[in-house]
Amino acid sequence: DAFHVFLAYLGGAVLARRGDTSPVQAADYWRTGLMELAGPSGAHAWALVGDNPQVAAFMQPPLPKGAKPTTAVSTPDKLDLLQTAKNHDIKQNRANKPHPDEWIYALISLQTMSGFMGKGNQGISRMNSGFGNRPIVEVIRSRRPGKRWADAVTRLLNHREVVLAEPFGYDPNGLVLLWTEPWDGNEQLSLAALDPFYIEICRRVRLVKSGLAVYAETYSANKTRIAAKELNGVVGDPWLPVDLSGTGDPKAWTVSSRGLTAELMRRLIFREDFRLSALQVPSPGWTGPVWFTVSVLVRGQGTTDGFYEWEILIPKERVKFIFGPRRESLAELSRIAITHAGNMQNRVLKPAVFELMQGGPQQLRFDHDASQAWWTRCARQFEQGWSEDYFPWLFSVPEDFDLDLEERRWVSSLRDHALKVLDDVEASMPSHSGRWYRAVTAMRNRFWGAFFSDSNFGFMRGEMRESAAEI
Repeated sequence: DAFHVFLAYLGGAVLARRGDTSPVQAADYWRTGLMELAGPSGAHAWALVGDNPQVAAFMQPPLPKGAKPTTAVSTPDKLDLLQTAKNHDIKQNRANKPHPDEWIYALISLQTMSGFMGKGNQGISRMNSGFGNRPIVEVIRSRRPGKRWADAVTRLLNHREVVLAEPFGYDPNGLVLLWTEPWDGNEQLSLAALDPFYIEICRRVRLVKSGLAVYAETYSANKTRIAAKELNGVVGDPWLPVDLSGTGDPKAWTVSSRGLTAELMRRLIFREDFRLSALQVPSPGWTGPVWFTVSVLVRGQGTTDGFYEWEILIPKERVKFIFGPRRESLAELSRIAITHAGNMQNRVLKPAVFELMQGGPQQLRFDHDASQAWWTRCARQFEQGWSEDYFPWLFSVPEDFDLDLEERRWVSSLRDHALKVLDDVEASMPSHSGRWYRAVTAMRNRFWGAFFSDSNFGFMRGEMRESAAEI
């Protein structure tokens, strides 16, 4: 996705400068446009390795004379933004015979997606604080890279007018390729000097050729390249949702170490405490199904907490309903369904699992370490199971739906997932024959007692009687 966003910004900038709107152009057109964006740097701005560090190279800013590198990086996988704890998770320096493309991808990933990583290693402006991350959220109608890119560029041009009208202060003729400007590690650029489609760099890096080998030298920077800290990452990036939750100023959305959850995806789709851009809703002329896509690399302080990706197919029959003015009824159902999932997990399934783990005791102990360890695995399995069914169920609901009917349909699915977890834990945990029957019986009694409780899912009693009558 980093490469897709890079290419879309680049294509949008060329079209905007040349006064065109169609992304379908000949190779010579793009070649000329790229050279125009490079300005005085010319072809040097597109060269992967430059002979003179005082002259720009691709994603590599000119440096002052006498600048001293702080580190040397021999492979692109170590240069990339992925952080590992003491090199244990994924071994670095494995790409020891890299293709030039690998250096290109690593530079783009590093320069456009990185956060703060220790003294001298600054982060990007399109992120809420140096310890945040940069989720890429986009509604697409085709998974084909070329078609997705063309759609993104077309919508970017419309988004550009919106951003220029907002008080960011962008210059429609401002700087696009930030690596063409010299950077001493202290001087910062204001948004007023930039084009809305600016392609940023956050690290001072230069590729160097030694014989037949290429390696990277990194240089320390005392300040971020762009002076926009007070905006909390809200700089008009159409792939980055604006988080409106809380009482403070709007901020760029940051995904926590939990990663992407059904609740997060639901809130995004229904725009609950989020402001979305033109790239995050279907275009008016689209007539087929769409995918709501999210990807993010979640970072910690010196660690990588996981790469998450989720694509949700929205059938063409439901697109207008979900993104149109009547979506609130479905949004309310989606909230109810999430609440039911939480109640099923914490009020029904959890006590039942603890009953089994503790052998049917007179008094359950929820602070029991061994039980808690098993429960963590069970909860993960349950959430993964129902999350896979959540959006297909939600988007199968008709516009004029019966709330009670859909609630029962969803709770039936949750019940089945919970029972599957109980079956699995019963089959996999160590058993002691003397108390096994008692423990299993206590588990089942606890589950059904909690399930049919009036404070949980008492409304499902009627459905159970109907099922029994049919048998």
